[in-house]
Formats: sequence, C-alpha cells, structure tokens
Amino acid sequence: MDGASSLGAAGAPGRDVQAASVEGSTQPPGASAEAPPGDAGTVSRVTAAARRGTAAVRPAALREGALLPARTAYRRAWMRRGRDITRAMTRASCLVVAPHPDDETLGCGVSIMRKREAGTQVTVVIVSDGAAAEPAYLPPAELIALRKEEARRAGTRLGLRAADIRFLDVPDTLVGEHVEEVAERLAELIKELEPEQLLIPTSCEGHPDHDATNAAAVEAVKRTGFSGQVLEYGVWLWTHWPWTRGYGTEGYTPRRMLRDPMDRIREVRPLLVGAKGYRSRQAYALAAHSSQVSGSRAGGATLPRSLLAATRSPFELYLESGALSHLNFTPGD
Repeated sequence: MDGASSLGAAGAPGRDVQAASVEGSTQPPGASAEAPPGDAGTVSRVTAAARRGTAAVRPAALREGALLPARTAYRRAWMRRGRDITRAMTRASCLVVAPHPDDETLGCGVSIMRKREAGTQVTVVIVSDGAAAEPAYLPPAELIALRKEEARRAGTRLGLRAADIRFLDVPDTLVGEHVEEVAERLAELIKELEPEQLLIPTSCEGHPDHDATNAAAVEAVKRTGFSGQVLEYGVWLWTHWPWTRGYGTEGYTPRRMLRDPMDRIREVRPLLVGAKGYRSRQAYALAAHSSQVSGSRAGGATLPRSLLAATRSPFELYLESGALSHLNFTPGD
C-alpha cells in the first residue's frame, strides 16, 4: 500500500493525510466503521471537532476527517446499485496482483478467505519489494526481508500457503519504470497457473506503483490472450473516491463536491462480495503487516482513515477491468 505519493489538490493519497492504525483503533477489528449518511451539519461538526482536537493538524488531515462521513454514505449508495458475485467469486481460481505487501489483504482479503475455505486455488504475486515504506526505520535490505515475512504471515491468516505467494522484487516506487518487465513476468505466471480470474488494482488508484501495476497486468492479459475474468479492486481509490479527478485538476469546487459523487455512483455498477463474518479475520491478517499498521508510537506506519473504513463495509467491492479508466491519473489518459 506504501504511501509514497502526494497528490495534493486531486484528493488522492499523500503523506499529510490523517491516518489511523489498525491496532490503534478503538473499534473492534470486525466492527463496522460505516457511518450513516451525513448532512452539512454532520460535516461541520466533524470539522469543528477535528479543529478542537489539535491546532497543529494539517489542512489535508482536517479534510480527511470532515469528508469521511460523506464518503462513507456515497460508498453505501454505490453498493446499493451493485451486483452480488459472492458465489461466483468463491469458485473461481485466481491470481491476485498486489503492488506492495499488504495490498492483497486490504483489497482482496475477504475474497481470498472465501476461496480458500472452498478449496479454490489462489496465488498472490507481490510486485514491489516494499523497501520505500515509511517510516524507513530499517536499512532497505532488512525492510524487504521483514515485509516478505509479514506478507507470508498475513497469507497464512488468509488461508494461503507459503508457496502461494510470489515476489517480483521490483524496486518500490519505481514500478512505472519496469512496466515491460512486470508485464512479461505476469504473463509467465498466467501461462504457468492458468487461473480463471485475475484480481488487479484499479486503473485510477492515484498511486504511481498501483497505476503502473494495473498497466502491466492489462498488458499481460493482452500478451497471453487471457480469456478469463479480470476484476479491479481498490486500495488508494478509497482515499479520493468519489471526488476522483486525476492530476492537475482544480480543488474542491462546489460542483466537484456535490455533482461528481452523483456521477461516480451512476456511471458504473460495482460487483460485490459479501464480507459478513470475514472482516475481523481480515483485520487479523492486516495486523501481520505490523511495519505498516502498528502506528508511529510503535515505530511503524499508519493507514488513512478513509481506506480503513472501506475494509469494514459489508461488501468487498470490485469493478470490471477498465470501468473507471476515464478517471485515470496517468498523464495523457
């Protein structure tokens, strides 16, 4: 998930986004963090509380807290338009393509557990080595080794075997410079494993490594003539959706705040996998990535509140490949 990007006004992930750690949350791992739909008064109260809490919080952190109730309400509305694919998801063997260690748990944890419970084959391939994770409290080689061990531990908690997790070891933050290599190696895995399904990051994640991973996976599909199902999952998507606009666009104008969410909800029907009974186990798996979720007091990183809220919703959400490509962050798209 590595938060190495800072996208400013576009509303996508950045270092100054207020975050909450998994272990530091006051809510039980399996409890729902989905708030009821908020009105202007709710947003005002959240903003006021955040300002009273600390005068040193940066503007982006205040915005994160203020927008969380509305973001949650819009996501709920989007899910009401969705189509349940739980049964089909459970039966399909798959290759999960994760940009960093922990993205497989954040984006696909519920589906992985459902598949493994049914005896369905799942292979996870982690593209980058995770060496650029923040805070960088270990030398790169040691951090790489640690994050691999964390990924294996999390995989075990999701029902995977050590052999089910592959590592491409592409330099963290530089996946965009290795798209050709990643595409070729993913193509080799598709030929070797012959999965019925690919689960890949959305094309408009807004994080360079995630967007590059999507591009590489799409290219691998073309090269192999893969005819199975290709679905996209969100990780960083939830830190800017439904106000996604890509790089270099205006800030939070009235039109963007009020009209864009309606467009996002109406334009695409999401695909839903039931998460009831699985969220606490997903949180347990995520806790295995301790370098990423233990919080600053323990010397680790934290996750944005909006991202964590998505992992507590009643459904894990997927999209048909390319469904949100019109929102891509990549310049020129």
